[in-house]
Amino acid sequence: MKKVLITREENQGKKTAQILKKEGFEPVLFPTIKFEKVNFDKKDVIEADIVIFSSQNAVNFLFLEIKKDHLEGKKVIATGEKTKKALEKKGIKNVLTPEIFSAEGVVKLIKSKKDFQGKKAVVVRPLEGLNTLIEKLNGYLYIKSVPVYKTVPNIPENKDQIKKELEKGNIFGVIFTSPSTFENFISIFPDKWEDLLKKTKIAVIGTTTAQALIKRGISPDIIPEKFTLEQVIKKLKQLNCRDS
Repeated sequence: MKKVLITREENQGKKTAQILKKEGFEPVLFPTIKFEKVNFDKKDVIEADIVIFSSQNAVNFLFLEIKKDHLEGKKVIATGEKTKKALEKKGIKNVLTPEIFSAEGVVKLIKSKKDFQGKKAVVVRPLEGLNTLIEKLNGYLYIKSVPVYKTVPNIPENKDQIKKELEKGNIFGVIFTSPSTFENFISIFPDKWEDLLKKTKIAVIGTTTAQALIKRGISPDIIPEKFTLEQVIKKLKQLNCRDS
């Protein structure tokens, strides 16, 4: 059973581990990041006509401060299937999702709705990262960013063990789910990270994460057409079959 390293936050990593086990891999948790709550003005969300959620985390952290009733009568947009499911678990119905799960997909969706033009919108998101939606929709909407959580570095307890496993080539694949998971991997192994990644397959979710690696001179082995973990794991299985 081949080992796959999961660099995402621990609770999310455990869910990914379950999928990997079902697909015949041995998951190894190595959370390079963790999440912390950020104070925000919930009035911005309450007064908006359109609320866009960038991730499951955005949903979970927002609902620490607001109730389902605060979103009644609003157009609610999720950037992907998992985010939509997280909203549905909170009792939010009629959630819109773009055809392509990305910022560009959300822009296309919103601009296809002529009655959205000129409305007040908020993007519920992490504190860090690119404000692509704000840049591309400013002028079409009155749009504002509402950061509800932040990503901070985490040094896993199994750091030394993982270093040895990677050096020996015992890790078949590494999954990076965001630029921050990758950048914090570098900060954990500042002098060795390039050598460690040479002996494993590298999988990323989405073009933004891919670009973060490419800027550092690393070409990912896997960038799925559909930006989901299920598709990443499917591609890992295909690579595994080819290598067997």
